[in-house]
Amino acid sequence: MTAPAGLHQKDEGFTLVELLVAITLIALLTVGLYQAFGIGTRAASTVSTNIDRPAQIAVAYDFMQRAFSAAEPLPSGNDPSQATLNFDGQAHALSFVALPPAYLAIGGFQRLHLGLEPGNGGLRLIVSWQGVPRGSIAPQPEMLQPSILIDQVRDVTFGYFGVPGPNQPPAWLDQWSERDALPLLICMRLTL
Repeated sequence: MTAPAGLHQKDEGFTLVELLVAITLIALLTVGLYQAFGIGTRAASTVSTNIDRPAQIAVAYDFMQRAFSAAEPLPSGNDPSQATLNFDGQAHALSFVALPPAYLAIGGFQRLHLGLEPGNGGLRLIVSWQGVPRGSIAPQPEMLQPSILIDQVRDVTFGYFGVPGPNQPPAWLDQWSERDALPLLICMRLTL
């Protein structure tokens, strides 16, 4: 059967203009989706950082509380009649003797040191353990690899509350060294 004269059979397909419009719309949708994906990724990263920071501070606080409560009033040096304790509390660093946590499995009395050291993107609060020699045949003190408590710290300041000397009222001090008693309280101010 043939088509009547004057009527043309319609061809199937797209014109070049329709194809260019479709490609442009697909490109615009792709750019929009890519930007939305980038915004979502940055938001997730920010939320993750904001969640990790308080968790890191809570773990450090728990560790510090346990370490301070485990502090031992051991005299410095081998002379037991010496009155000063093995406790050195400065404004920006702290060292004292304590029993380490069981998970470290190092045993014996250890000198714990807290302080700042340079790290990625600023300073970081680190803790290190060093064995304390006891007795006449004590092994050489061994230093463990320092552990990072909190990263990206601007400053840390310690304060010490206790009786500074005989016939003196308890007070907050910015250092506690060469004393005959441990401080009653230790305050740590952290600037992130």
